[in-house]
Amino acid sequence: MEAEAAEHEAFAAYGRRLTAGEGGFFFLPIRHHSPACALHLTAALAEIGPRAIVLEMPADFAALLPLLSHPDIRLPIAIVSVADGEGTSDERLPVGYWPFSATSPEWAALRLAGERGCPVVFADQESGARLAAARQEKAREEGEGQAPGEEATAPALLTDEGQLAYSDYAEGLVKRLSVRDFNEAWDRLFESRAGQKDWRGFFRDVGIHCALSRLATPAAAIAADDTLSREASMRAAMARAALSPGEGPIAVITGGFHTPALIDPPAEGERVEAGRAPPAVRTKSYLIRYTHDHLDRINGYGAGMPSPRWYERLLGRVGEGHDDPFTEAAADVVLALAERLRRDRPNFMPPLPSLAATVAQARALADLRGLPGPGRAEIIDAARSCLVKGEDPRDQSPLIEVLMTELAGEGIGEVPRGAGAPPLVEAVRSRARALGFRIDDGTERNRLLDIHRKPRHLAASRFLHVMSLLGTGFGRCQRGPDWVGGTATDVLFEEWTYRWSPAVESRLVALSIDGDTVERAADAVLSRSVEALGREGKARNALAAIRLLLIAGQAGLAGACTALMAAIGPAVAADPDFGRVALCLSMLDNLRRGRKILGFAGMAGPDVLRLAAYRRAIDLLPTLEGAREEDVPRYVEALATLNEIAETGAAAGDDEERLDLDLLDEGISALLDGDLAPRAAGAVAAIAHMSGRVSAAALATRVIGPLQFGVGDPPARVEPLTGLLAVQPALLKRTPALLEGLDEVLAGFDEADFIQVLAPLRLAFTALAPDETDALAAVIAEAKGSALGLAPRFSGGPSEAGMLANARLNATLAELMQADGLAAWLMEPAS
Repeated sequence: MEAEAAEHEAFAAYGRRLTAGEGGFFFLPIRHHSPACALHLTAALAEIGPRAIVLEMPADFAALLPLLSHPDIRLPIAIVSVADGEGTSDERLPVGYWPFSATSPEWAALRLAGERGCPVVFADQESGARLAAARQEKAREEGEGQAPGEEATAPALLTDEGQLAYSDYAEGLVKRLSVRDFNEAWDRLFESRAGQKDWRGFFRDVGIHCALSRLATPAAAIAADDTLSREASMRAAMARAALSPGEGPIAVITGGFHTPALIDPPAEGERVEAGRAPPAVRTKSYLIRYTHDHLDRINGYGAGMPSPRWYERLLGRVGEGHDDPFTEAAADVVLALAERLRRDRPNFMPPLPSLAATVAQARALADLRGLPGPGRAEIIDAARSCLVKGEDPRDQSPLIEVLMTELAGEGIGEVPRGAGAPPLVEAVRSRARALGFRIDDGTERNRLLDIHRKPRHLAASRFLHVMSLLGTGFGRCQRGPDWVGGTATDVLFEEWTYRWSPAVESRLVALSIDGDTVERAADAVLSRSVEALGREGKARNALAAIRLLLIAGQAGLAGACTALMAAIGPAVAADPDFGRVALCLSMLDNLRRGRKILGFAGMAGPDVLRLAAYRRAIDLLPTLEGAREEDVPRYVEALATLNEIAETGAAAGDDEERLDLDLLDEGISALLDGDLAPRAAGAVAAIAHMSGRVSAAALATRVIGPLQFGVGDPPARVEPLTGLLAVQPALLKRTPALLEGLDEVLAGFDEADFIQVLAPLRLAFTALAPDETDALAAVIAEAKGSALGLAPRFSGGPSEAGMLANARLNATLAELMQADGLAAWLMEPAS
């Protein structure tokens, strides 16, 4: 017992030391985005009047200090750090974000420092050092060296505090308090004290909590990342701040996990010096807009508070001096929820008494839990109790989804023009607004574009596609013509979802070195993509290059594709694979059909490439002889593509480049007596019959003969028919000799043989489209003298009288089953 009491006193003494001004330093440990920390920090700084502030932020962000005081800034915003490429032509990569919300303690410190003219020392390592450390750690984990810039590291949140939120101590605290997660535990212990005035007691307890978290974290885990070298930088910053002129103490504001290493530095032999960190990557930093949604998401990574709009409301109500700010803020949430439901989901709108009961129950839950007022957890619990009726509590209620959105918020900040954003960012914003995109909040929206008939819609489509080419993630195409895959190319509309986010803005910042307009940035990205094709060895098969050409056309960059088209021709000519070349031809044919919408109308280059691919495919026809077994299905599919494009191209209009169908006929003729796989032989015979080189009887012999007289397994004898149906499925219906021969063979099979060929036959007939299947069935029925009715069974919907009669019959049946004690049979089984 005495040992336990001594331990308690030691922690209490540690907590008191934090705010005692020991050595001229006040240590104010914080959690990022905590309104309670922000409020108590404001009170602490106002009282102690520091001559300098040491703030845990990357040192290279100090250049942005004048911009952070701009009066027109609207939160949330973020600093994005962008790494320079290793070469002059390399892209710059976002390293990480440092978000500011209205509840950020760092923002409160910066604002107060600006008002009082107090110098601020940014104490953390430069953001480029954080990236270098992350790369070094990744290379260590993989057990091999990694050259700088070898792999792009995903942008990180530089406010990460996972060590605080996910320590063994935090897990034990959650169990001890019987709460759902660390965030609820934090609210109970600290956010509930937002309205109190004792800032010393508050930071004492926060400091003890963070010290316990650190003690529960293995030393090896702390040493495994850059924590120790970062803390060395923070101690060096404290030493610099101590040299500041004037009177008053130094305020040291850092994440609470680092505070123990700052107030009690490690012994001389245990220290990690700041200079021992790996060489920092060169970076540049900018201000960008941030969103409530992304502030809320960082909760999942231990780097901030959930439901940021709720904490903003609470901060505002405390700042206004309300006697019961928690209940006032809770009432604000419930009223906002009701307004949102009335506007967006009126079917879920609860009655006024239920809304009032929600606020009352949240207040009662707070009393029961010993809290001064309802917090985030109490509001959610009260809403589930008072507003959600008749729903499975295991499922997420639509109403609760709306509540969570209201707690999180959907706002987006604003960075004034001239406050550090590169011209490209403003150019894209202006273009987006001019084209009717709403980017003033972080809400995801839909946009339907009539790209063929409305020029402004086509311009909007090209903007969305160019933003995709730039890798911004601004929009996602849900429906529309797919010119790369050649599907739905007759669709007149595109349907998109789009959303402005910090990721969009940071990507544009990274691309700003390429130019100050969308077109210049896109040209640079396109050029790098073309260069990458050569480095990655993809240029030889031409597919990747043609795919890029189509993407560029959709983005409105057809005029910038001269170099790309020049590279495609030699690549197609050198490609030895028939299947790949046929796919290239298909994609180039897609480009021909979409040349107007893709911006290639009037350009000779695409037609030249299409003709070259067509001739190259015909030159490679002899490779079908002796083809590997695994390549045969792909080659037959390619042969079908080549034949279809040749037939269509031969009948092109006067204003189009026609394809010479004779070239294909001659190439096919040369294969008729070649050593072909059965499926390829059936495909070749079908095309030769269409050109008049093989009679109907000879075609039947080549395709049906193996099925009747072949010596292989019955499934293998179906292969020639499979090849025919793959390239000319209508031949079976239009060639009586073929159909009669097939009918005769199948009629002669015994049951065992028929069962063996049934599965491959069904697979072969999947080549027929539904209308072709119906047409073939009608021909067979006519030949058999059967009246096969293929008309829809219901020419129209059931009548109103019929529906009412069925409903009455259904109700009568239900009553009878209930009377017989079989009501349970009417219930749907539990999923």
